Amino acid sequence: MKRKMTVVALSILALVTLVFVIGLLLPKQREFVKTANLKSSNEKVFQIVTDVENQPSWRSDVQEIKVIDPNTWTEIPKKGTPITFRTKQKIQNQLFEIEIIEPKSFKGYWVGTFEQTATGTKVVFKEVVIIDNPLFRVMSMLFVDLDKTMDIYIAHLKTKLGE
Repeated sequence: MKRKMTVVALSILALVTLVFVIGLLLPKQREFVKTANLKSSNEKVFQIVTDVENQPSWRSDVQEIKVIDPNTWTEIPKKGTPITFRTKQKIQNQLFEIEIIEPKSFKGYWVGTFEQTATGTKVVFKEVVIIDNPLFRVMSMLFVDLDKTMDIYIAHLKTKLGE
């Protein structure tokens, strides 16, 4: 029995060590960029994206937004960990940049650029996530699909805009 317990303990230790080593080999930074051409005006798109308090009304993945102050809020998803953001830069109808300030297990930022076109608005959304902990890097790669999350965000935005 003691031998079995030793084998189990060593197996678990070997697995954790393997995951840690894999995490060390993964890049700390993950970056995702999505572009969409929308039919709506630049002003309307910018207003909807930057009105974070009302995002639960059009984003099915967000349960609630808790506003801390005019530039800081916590997004409580229907699944996953709440994330607190702070506005870094906001240029009317052109740029909206926010940074992740909580949780401390990762950091990052999101930048949205808005360009008026002849047919509406071109948006470019860029999300960068930086994960220092190698174990969290592995978990992020396995369980967090930011590419899909951005696709869902754009789909929700288009629905909100009636497109």
